[in-house]
Amino acid sequence: MSKLFVTICLLVVLLVPVSVFAGGGLPGAIFTTLSDGTRVNQNIYDKAQDVYLDGGPGQNAPSTAAGLPEGDYYFQVTDPPGKVLLSTDRVSCRRFHVNAQGVIDGVIPGSYTLKVGKTITTQTCEHLTGIDVDHVELGAITVQLWPYKKTPNSGGVYKVWVTPVEMFVGNPDSIDNPQYFHGFVPAWSKTDNYKVKGGKACDPRLKVRKFDDSNANGVWDVGEEEIVGWEIGITDPLTVSNSYYTPIDLSAVPQGLWTINEEVPSGWLQTSLSIDNTKQPVTPICQVQFSGLCTQVRTVVYGNIELGSISACKFYDRNGNGIDDSELPVPGIFFTLDGNDVTGKPVHLEDCTKSDGCVTFSNLLPGTYVLCEVLPTGNWAATTEVCQNINLAEGANVSFSFGNICKGYAAFGTKGYWHNKNGLDETVQADIDYLNSLLPWQTASSYFDAGDEPINGKFSDNSPVPAAKNEAGDTIAPAGSALAEQSAFLIDKNAGGDSREQLAQQLDAFIMNIRHRVGIGGFIFVNGNWVDSADLIQDAIAVWSNGTGAQQTSMSSLLDSLNNSSSVEFISVVPCEINY
Repeated sequence: MSKLFVTICLLVVLLVPVSVFAGGGLPGAIFTTLSDGTRVNQNIYDKAQDVYLDGGPGQNAPSTAAGLPEGDYYFQVTDPPGKVLLSTDRVSCRRFHVNAQGVIDGVIPGSYTLKVGKTITTQTCEHLTGIDVDHVELGAITVQLWPYKKTPNSGGVYKVWVTPVEMFVGNPDSIDNPQYFHGFVPAWSKTDNYKVKGGKACDPRLKVRKFDDSNANGVWDVGEEEIVGWEIGITDPLTVSNSYYTPIDLSAVPQGLWTINEEVPSGWLQTSLSIDNTKQPVTPICQVQFSGLCTQVRTVVYGNIELGSISACKFYDRNGNGIDDSELPVPGIFFTLDGNDVTGKPVHLEDCTKSDGCVTFSNLLPGTYVLCEVLPTGNWAATTEVCQNINLAEGANVSFSFGNICKGYAAFGTKGYWHNKNGLDETVQADIDYLNSLLPWQTASSYFDAGDEPINGKFSDNSPVPAAKNEAGDTIAPAGSALAEQSAFLIDKNAGGDSREQLAQQLDAFIMNIRHRVGIGGFIFVNGNWVDSADLIQDAIAVWSNGTGAQQTSMSSLLDSLNNSSSVEFISVVPCEINY
């Protein structure tokens, strides 16, 4: 083909409307069957009239494979090189429709005028159809290719072409058209070869196979499975590209250079390529030459392995139970992945968790790995195992959760501390409001002269509570103030043996410690367990309200021990800074 012809072809293509095919090239594939959609072994038919055009994904295609795009198409039958048009009716008579599911669902009759003597009549034409039993639910039909002339190919091989109506170049009311291959542009066409018995035994074949190279050694070992349904693009010497699905066995005519291109989707790795049992450099594209010999068979074999991934997700284990209870993700935590892949190659990867708290190590060969978190410096501690041993299978995507807490140690203050000036200086109105929202400070009681509910600086008779003073006699909270009442209540000596008042006093101090040292809802370490401080407060109120004297004394003693501790272990309500 001359350079001038190629240039003219390219210019003409630019003038062809592209509509829905603006992406370039025609996706999908075609194939031939009997009238009911039955495949014929190696596409060898008994009679020329037996051959029907079928649509949809080709042989061995997965259910997700796409057929031709929806629209109207023309077809033609030629010899394998495409030089000789064998179809004998007008192009407009060879029109069919493909539906949204990618199958042929109708033929569109053509019309033309015919003059017989002085009479001019309008004639219609269309091809016979069959029912595709494989896709009846989609309305699929088959279209008979007949009528056409006998192929000049000595092996009895024919080529059927399909192109979108808008990509056809020429006059569809004519039988033949001079441009391209009788009006069919290779870049916008799909083809399929078939054979009708009666020719010589001449059938060169192109075979393409794939195997799952599970050990990534580039060799098809015993036990490694063949991959069926893998998409392979094949371009014939006429530059027509078609999609096929492994294993592939097709008639390789015309002679010339054939190009094979395997699709390598994300998550897979090509490990080998061989042509006629000879290893080649690993590449998805290769070419094989057919010289026209009738018995020539060329075999291309690809080896691939599916890659996997290992993910680590960090959560802030606010309750310290080692379980992700829909807790906060923690970004910025450092992880390492070490091990050996299936080939024995050592692997070392590092990365930090992202905004969602997760990090993923992708494109991993199967192998044995160790995934470890690196704890930040400071008060960070793990609540789950810091390392996970992983035997990663081929194509597996595994994820592990890692829990962390930020621990602290708080010096709690006694009820005496919260009574004195230092404690009162820390106390704010929000603390008083919180105390007043709880049951022990909502109804009148017998202690502190009924001046403990609510904490508002007044006794129950509305008289002001005296000013709070320190040991030196200095005023630390003015008379009639809530702080004066808070101070007086915490050291009220009228409690005597009243277990309820003693519990209320210790609970008051405990609440102040939690609010100012930990945060309500923060967890503290009590008797070997992480305890929700909010739950402990509610438990104390329940005992104050309905418990026995012994239970009230026991709870009071527990809170007293915590209030007297200079090192209460707690979990920060929110994560602390991350530093390495």
